[in-house]
Amino acid sequence: MTPKERERLIKRVWKVVTYAVLITFALAYLMPFIRSLVASFMTWAQASYYPPQWIPHPFTLENYQKLFRLELFPRWVRNTALYAGLIIAGNIVFSSMAGYAFARLEFLGRDAIFSALLSLLMIPMFVTLVPNYVIIYKLGLIDNIFGLALLGLVNVSSIFLMKQYFMSLSDEIFEAARLDGCGPIKAFFHIALPLAKPALGAVAVYQFLGSWNAFIGPLIFLRSPENFTLPVGLSFAFQRAMWTEYTPIIAGSLVASAPTIILFLILNKYLIRGIVITGGKG
Repeated sequence: MTPKERERLIKRVWKVVTYAVLITFALAYLMPFIRSLVASFMTWAQASYYPPQWIPHPFTLENYQKLFRLELFPRWVRNTALYAGLIIAGNIVFSSMAGYAFARLEFLGRDAIFSALLSLLMIPMFVTLVPNYVIIYKLGLIDNIFGLALLGLVNVSSIFLMKQYFMSLSDEIFEAARLDGCGPIKAFFHIALPLAKPALGAVAVYQFLGSWNAFIGPLIFLRSPENFTLPVGLSFAFQRAMWTEYTPIIAGSLVASAPTIILFLILNKYLIRGIVITGGKG
């Protein structure tokens, strides 16, 4: 065997090993989703059987029928979509403005304020639950989707992502705009924001995933069943005093995951570009 053939063989072996490892990890991460998909077509007796069974017998659509027979199910979907839409819109508008200010404007205490904001990432969410509840209660927005969304209109991680992205843009672009008489506000709307589509796409995906799947916040701040979001509504509909119907909840979780998968497929390229570029300069 010649040295070139040996080198080619080694590369092929490493490629096979690499793909085997990647496929193994992919199956490990996909296993809960696959198990949920299979269990959604089973009765609870079969889904809870040990060792786990992987072929529904009998195959049943009862779980999905129970789900779509819920009178409030369409309303829960609309509430969740409204909540997620408000969170995404707020973060795109306010986080982009804040990120631009921290990246491109000079003002007193800029770095200190930004450091203080980053320190908020180390505070657990449960620490702020009571103060947030008091604020929303004083505003009279308890049991209100808009009051719940008010708490998430701006996110520190979104501000950080947008700041890093705006810092990665060329200084010459903004300098040329300044020489042409373009002020900071005009430069933001006409230069920075159009160039920030990858970062905005990443913010949209992250905030949608967090708000669409949120459970603790809606559980605490919403009281009326007609105002529930989908995760809380599913728990409310199928949780009994002494037991819980898990298979309809699994079916509902799969239905609820469809929009997140679709959004990820649509904005996947923006998400990856946003992560790569924002990590390039700090």
